[in-house]
Amino acid sequence: MSLLEVEGLTKSFGGRRVLRDVSFALREGEIVGLVGTNGAGKSTLGDIVSGITAPDAGTMTLLGHAYAPLSAEDARHLGVGVVEQLVRIDAELTVAQAVFRGTPQAGRPQTELREQARALLGEVDLDVDPDTLVGELPHFVHPLVETARVLAEDTRLVVLDEVSAVLLPSEVARLHAVAGELSRQGRGVLYISHRLPEMLEVVDRVLVLREGRIALDAPSSALDSVRLAAETVGIPVTLPVRREPAAPQPSRPDQAPVPAPARPAPSDEVALQVRNLRVPGRVEGVDLVLRRGEVVGLTGHRTSGVREIAGALSGELPALSDEAVLHGEPRSLDPSAADAALRLPAYRPDDDAYGVDPGETIARTLTQEAWGTLTDLRKEIATLRSVINTVHKLDVKTMSIRTVFGALSGGDQHKLALARWMASARDVVVLHEPARGLDVRARQQVRQLLDEATAHGTSVVVVSVDPDELADFCDRVGIVAGGRVARWIDTGELAVDAVRERIVEAATAA
Repeated sequence: MSLLEVEGLTKSFGGRRVLRDVSFALREGEIVGLVGTNGAGKSTLGDIVSGITAPDAGTMTLLGHAYAPLSAEDARHLGVGVVEQLVRIDAELTVAQAVFRGTPQAGRPQTELREQARALLGEVDLDVDPDTLVGELPHFVHPLVETARVLAEDTRLVVLDEVSAVLLPSEVARLHAVAGELSRQGRGVLYISHRLPEMLEVVDRVLVLREGRIALDAPSSALDSVRLAAETVGIPVTLPVRREPAAPQPSRPDQAPVPAPARPAPSDEVALQVRNLRVPGRVEGVDLVLRRGEVVGLTGHRTSGVREIAGALSGELPALSDEAVLHGEPRSLDPSAADAALRLPAYRPDDDAYGVDPGETIARTLTQEAWGTLTDLRKEIATLRSVINTVHKLDVKTMSIRTVFGALSGGDQHKLALARWMASARDVVVLHEPARGLDVRARQQVRQLLDEATAHGTSVVVVSVDPDELADFCDRVGIVAGGRVARWIDTGELAVDAVRERIVEAATAA
């Protein structure tokens, strides 16, 4: 029986048509994946289904009844819940109160909620005290708290909007277990993601949105990640049935592992050397050598110390070392050491504004000089040409460089914010999750930004939980465990899939 039926949904923002006559159905107990390039309309479609946004035209039914929610709260009352990558939860609530907010149990005493919340948190593999205030939790666990809340509700359909983008492989596996349990209970799941190999492990069917339309509706058994990526960006392919893992692999050119395009080779010059880096109680002793033009990745479990290593390098955490040398100049890992402090510039896409005024235009956002100070007409024309070139190069979906930044899709905002930051980034920098929530084409555009920077001598430390991101971008990847780098993986000439497998295997073992 169809749980959700969508017919002819259309949605525009300003003069841009985001969804065009979208129709599909989702059955009870079915997990349906929704993929597409950044700006294809995935989140807009998810927002309409979950009541956050109203369509311009089209209809929906839920269990055979007309479904037209007036808000996300209205949708929850009607049986549709949503978990987003950027979850906003009142920081003053306890975790137990956050889990049960919006449910019939909201408002009950903390003592009565504690054990039930603990059990639900256990189902999403989140080991936190239910009495902890939400404001004391790192942002990356908020989606797991929200997933526990969905389990507490009598929800018939759950929309997971890019939740896996900030999760470790082990946490993604737990999220998939939760999705599987929802499916067995007869509930439906609409799973929006760019992490294609992981998504294919759990979904029953895949919808590909391209230019606002459903371009493909196929069972997951007929797809692999390579073909799905091709369909996402509009490369026509034939869809054979996916082979079982144990079946022999035929030797065909289109199925052979393809190494990633060659990155600019790092020089032999050492840009940064740190010996015996220590953060008391978190990092036991890490040696790091970064060559000029090299991209080094760091990954590990939440308590591995990887975030503390990055914080020490960027001067946000006090740390100790036997030696820290930046381009031959001694540095200190003590942030208070005036001009001698290391303090590497760090980029974090931690909020939905990406550190940029959402009401500012693209042109002003990408202009380095303060607006209004340009007095040379030729310089101003060159600046605007540079802005236009960046918008075209990054394939930003907009009709004008006068479009306000906040009106762009999340992926386009991310790309432009990173391009703006990288334009002034020199020397050695730290990037946290530089391709978070981006599609395969957008990842290559970010890769191009990094390649251009490293070709000019910039060295980069990438901190990420996404094995695909690390495999795509890095010359070497360090697996952090127990406050130390347990293993280094040299990407060399390996195919991206092979690098990804080694990263997942090493991270799991650690």
